[in-house]
Amino acid sequence: MAKTNPETEQASNESLGVSVPDEHVGAFVAEVFEDVERDTTWEQVVGELVADEARSAWDALEPTAQIREVLSAAADYDEQTVELLGEISTQHGSPTPEIREQFEEAMRCRRNADQFRDAVAAAYGDGLVGDDELVAAVEDSDFDTAVIAEREDELERVANAYDLDFRPYGGTLMHDEEGEGDEDENPLEDFEAW
Repeated sequence: MAKTNPETEQASNESLGVSVPDEHVGAFVAEVFEDVERDTTWEQVVGELVADEARSAWDALEPTAQIREVLSAAADYDEQTVELLGEISTQHGSPTPEIREQFEEAMRCRRNADQFRDAVAAAYGDGLVGDDELVAAVEDSDFDTAVIAEREDELERVANAYDLDFRPYGGTLMHDEEGEGDEDENPLEDFEAW
């Protein structure tokens, strides 16, 4: 029987954290939000999110507040997706028209959430928001990776039960390098923020 070193065993049970230097935190956060399957612009999301009559008030907001609002809207879409998928029973032999309709609505909310975060990454990349502003906005927003993970678990549960097609999450943290996709498909064509 092999002997174990208590110190080594304890160290292997602890999570390994990698600290990101302060000057690179903004870039790291933007990379996390970037969705490699999308090419969303900040202007596109602001145009969909902010009504024309509210545009002056929006433009008066500090960049941190604008980013926070977009991230909070994305979080709302994530929560809606979880709720919609959670209501779908997987006890049927095949999906009913109602299940298909609810699944499609959940997918619309999911797309919007991902595109909103992708727009935040674009805003950072274009220099519309700096490192400190981005980090402050994330800390003050409702961004929650646990909700995104729950969303993806629920999506997989429903899709597997009914053999429904979906594209796995394209964000950097959860991106599958081996994933397949139609390069000619433009996900922005399905963008509906309402």
